[in-house]
Amino acid sequence: MQNTYTLTRLVLHDGTELKVRPVRPGDAGALQRLVGRLSERTTYLRYFGPMKELGEKKARHFAEVDGYDRFALVALDPDNEGEIVAVVRFDREREKCEDQAEYAALVEDKFQGQGLGIGMTWMVIDAAKERGIKRLFALVLSENRRMLGLLRALELPEKLYWEDGATRIEIDLEKSGEVRGTE
Repeated sequence: MQNTYTLTRLVLHDGTELKVRPVRPGDAGALQRLVGRLSERTTYLRYFGPMKELGEKKARHFAEVDGYDRFALVALDPDNEGEIVAVVRFDREREKCEDQAEYAALVEDKFQGQGLGIGMTWMVIDAAKERGIKRLFALVLSENRRMLGLLRALELPEKLYWEDGATRIEIDLEKSGEVRGTE
């Protein structure tokens, strides 16, 4: 499948403009540095516990996607485009369900609350729909109010489940149309 995303720009609420592009295999180091810059709170909310660093093997796994079943976009630091400040992705689990994928997002603390997460999420939703995905699901800690707010701001039909101490939110992409919300 053709990758419809090459490079785009996203303007944050404060007027900051960031470049957004698909993740590349060479981004593993930048992903490690991103995780290293996160606050303990952000790390806890994203990874459900403390994590000192993103290991090399895991970083390569996140950076090496096929663009179809595993897709990710990264936002580049406007002051240093060699650094990643956000990543939003989906991973289809073919063995479980052909038309469903897990969604995840990570935004560096200083860029949170500026519309970056939701802007990139809409881009990932479009990519998922192009690849035949009809539902995304995310596992979110109940105290992660920002992520829960982001998912609700999409104004898409959702179902909630509780799974291993986290909320599982399933989002129906078939009803998404072309309307876009903002954070």
